[in-house]
Amino acid sequence: MVNINTQLQKLSQLQEAQKLQQGISKAPVQPSQSFKQVLETKVAEQEEVKFSSHAEKRLQSRNIELTPETMQRLKNAIGKAKEKGANETLMVFENFSLIVSVKNNTVITAVDRASMQENVFTNIDSAVIA
Repeated sequence: MVNINTQLQKLSQLQEAQKLQQGISKAPVQPSQSFKQVLETKVAEQEEVKFSSHAEKRLQSRNIELTPETMQRLKNAIGKAKEKGANETLMVFENFSLIVSVKNNTVITAVDRASMQENVFTNIDSAVIA
């Protein structure tokens, strides 16, 4: 008797599973992003320049504004530094400089022209005139 009840219970569970499976297979398939779209999104995220909170504070306190043109120059400079195998780079612009972690695409700090006078930059392995 116990054996028959167990068999009936298993049969009932199997029938429920089949109904669920049929419902799933009949559900409309939602189009998802293509592999190409996902890849392009991830590559764009990696190329995006980030700013540490310290760098953001320095940019603000020293009134350094980064225009779209300056941002493009920064991206190009990071690309050049990457090609040469740089890790921590001093990026020198007309009126300010940035120290950038090239491998992380992250600006670490910013220095205006007045603060650059007689200043020593340590822990960098390269410099780019941007």
